[in-house]
Amino acid sequence: MLNGMRIMDSAELLHREAVWLREIAARTRRYTAVLPDLDDEELRDVRKAVLHAWIRCRYPISLQFATNYVAIAATAMAMALASSAAGGVAVLFARNSDSSTAHAPWWLFPLATWAGVCLSLLVNGRADLRQVVSLVHRLGLRGTARRFASAHVGYWFVPAVALALVLVAVVAAWLTVATALSASTGERLITAAAGLFGVVLGLVGNRWILTIQEFLRRKYRAPHGPRPLDGLLIELVAAAAVSVEVRSHWWDLRNIKIVRRRLAFAIEAAQDTSVIRRRTSVREVAARRHMRQFHATLAELIRRHDRAVTQVHTTEEYDAITVSLRAGVLALAAEDLTALMQHSAAEPSVSRIARLVRRTGSSVVLAVFAMVIPLLPGVDSATGEGVRVILLMTAALTLTPASDFASSSIRSALERSLFDKGPN
Repeated sequence: MLNGMRIMDSAELLHREAVWLREIAARTRRYTAVLPDLDDEELRDVRKAVLHAWIRCRYPISLQFATNYVAIAATAMAMALASSAAGGVAVLFARNSDSSTAHAPWWLFPLATWAGVCLSLLVNGRADLRQVVSLVHRLGLRGTARRFASAHVGYWFVPAVALALVLVAVVAAWLTVATALSASTGERLITAAAGLFGVVLGLVGNRWILTIQEFLRRKYRAPHGPRPLDGLLIELVAAAAVSVEVRSHWWDLRNIKIVRRRLAFAIEAAQDTSVIRRRTSVREVAARRHMRQFHATLAELIRRHDRAVTQVHTTEEYDAITVSLRAGVLALAAEDLTALMQHSAAEPSVSRIARLVRRTGSSVVLAVFAMVIPLLPGVDSATGEGVRVILLMTAALTLTPASDFASSSIRSALERSLFDKGPN
């Protein structure tokens, strides 16, 4: 699959690989240069360890491009299938709940879901869209046409996807609004619910792309591959460097968020057990359990630093955090796991099941209430169905990365549309 998607010639690939190596070397020097109290030997050892970890974790440029394109295409097909399924459910619901003889066309509800998906993806990808517009403006119509006519997919794929997404979003939204205006009140409410579901679905589009992309890159990575803690070393040295760089204004909320973002990357890297899973078979249950416990303990250790950053009150407390992060970098670079884990027993690690329950528990409870409340005595069918839709949408929103403001706006709009007592 990947061999057939050549997007550049060999010379350009080699040039991009060389540029990438120079950037990684420069970034390694910048991160390690700001770490305090390192003698020349420690600095050299840390730089060598970080640079080697980065090289082992790297993906070839051709693999990066190919997996990006495949992930975008796969996500688009998955979104289309999910929109069709949600639209089909809305069609059945509309036919069973609306007693009027005139019905809106069946394709209105899948189209509304797809319009919501496209509009949400455009809002999420507005930065990329601005870059595409800037590229088209710089190339002009003739240069853009030549790019689209090129045989190399790397020249036209991203602008073509952006253009197709804009066109589909505009056409789908216009057809949805124009058709819904002539539908009954009940069908309009169901159309609005289908569109809101599409918006929620589109909010996780980028996450789907990254997940598929990371899966493909790991599957087609070079045979030597990374070591289990290479990713953690890279992210932890970045977090330690950032925490030192912002020390002079550590109380600034923006700086706190920057440090916490880097620590979040380190937590994610600590939880990554894909390298060890590839080394073991499914039958090696004990080895896999021990591996998961070790990485969960590492992640919890970094979470403690993240919580400490949010609660810091003085410069001395902040310096203690930076010193601890620096000590973790030195221990990882020296491959001294005893020094790395010497404080790990101070707080028990949180299991994957506990984190999953904590993340999805509220959504499961809301979904159960959505099924039960309409069946309770004394609840009429119209109110029960409205409550069911609101609870199911709220359950879906709790699983998405949408902000609290966006979630509350969607819920309030849905409540107004469902419980509007205006004339039909």
